[in-house]
Amino acid sequence: METSLAAEETEISFENATYLAAVCHRCNTKIFPVELLEAHLDRHQLKDLYLEGELKKLQFAMARMR
Repeated sequence: METSLAAEETEISFENATYLAAVCHRCNTKIFPVELLEAHLDRHQLKDLYLEGELKKLQFAMARMR
């Protein structure tokens, strides 16, 4: 999977304050604080693994129907 932490950073303005945030390259979500980007990317990877498992189940079921 692509998990480069050289993330694009942007600023979020909220209530007269400006915060530094990272931008997820997969879903363009702004993540604040920047340290949570790695956990966010891990969730993307877990979702991908789940979908791969479901796809394998479907492929197995379709192969048995032939």
